[in-house]
Amino acid sequence: MSNHIFWLASYPKSGNTLLRSIIIALIFKKDGSFNLKDFNKIGQFDITELINRDRKIFGKDISNLSNLEIFYKYILKLQTKKMLKLNTDRIFLKTHSGLFKIFEFPFTTEKNTCGTIYMIRDPRDICISWSKHLDVSIDETIEIMTNEHQKLHWTENKLADKIFNDENRPRSYLSSWNRHVLSWCSNKWNKPLKIIKFEDLVYRKKEIILEIMNFFENNYNFNFKNKDEKIINIVSSTTFENFKKEENTKGFIESTPFNNFFSVGKKNQWKNILNKYQIEKLENSFGKVMKMYGYELSNL
Repeated sequence: MSNHIFWLASYPKSGNTLLRSIIIALIFKKDGSFNLKDFNKIGQFDITELINRDRKIFGKDISNLSNLEIFYKYILKLQTKKMLKLNTDRIFLKTHSGLFKIFEFPFTTEKNTCGTIYMIRDPRDICISWSKHLDVSIDETIEIMTNEHQKLHWTENKLADKIFNDENRPRSYLSSWNRHVLSWCSNKWNKPLKIIKFEDLVYRKKEIILEIMNFFENNYNFNFKNKDEKIINIVSSTTFENFKKEENTKGFIESTPFNNFFSVGKKNQWKNILNKYQIEKLENSFGKVMKMYGYELSNL
């Protein structure tokens, strides 16, 4: 058994970046202090750099990786310790991929997975944040979020820019917000799973950090030292205000040409921004799953 990947999974704009900053500060920083350059301590799985490590495994299919039926034949090969350049027992990886199969080819397996933290956020706020990130209208973003066949481009790097374009760049199967949530949160494996709400992580950060500590202590025998000092430093160094300030002065790799990556980071923005039609569209599409995770419907 391998069990070498710990997934930090989420639908886009659900707080995965904030979660990563806290995990990094908790596990990889002695005193718990964090800044943006530390993000390289936890990488992203869905990035084209991974493909360029051994292009030979794809053969002639290298030019057809935008086709999910072709690409997912190779998805598990990309998760081997060799491809991940893993020289330790465990690696943390961010992903926005849904936990789906494309025909008989799964995104990942129980054998590869040692555990998962899934970030969930109110989809009414996601559509506002993702609209800014994509530089498209809220209505267009809602169409993306409700599309069960939605795909998501893998992130490019400078080397990959010379090889892939939007036509042949690999994609992940994202699907709709509700199906994405259920794919990871149904707990179909006998592996530790923790679900964290974005709103709790922002507004109850200290309590959630303690929960994360307990999760790793109880399931993986982690031993965190200087807990009180770590928590104080994590809380103070992982604020949106700090992130925005550092992004403005030093830049951030996940920014887009349209907007900075870090925006408002607050809950219930939708109440002042979305119109009645937009709220109804999201709640009619996602209401059942929203209520499962404690998001009250507006009852318009």
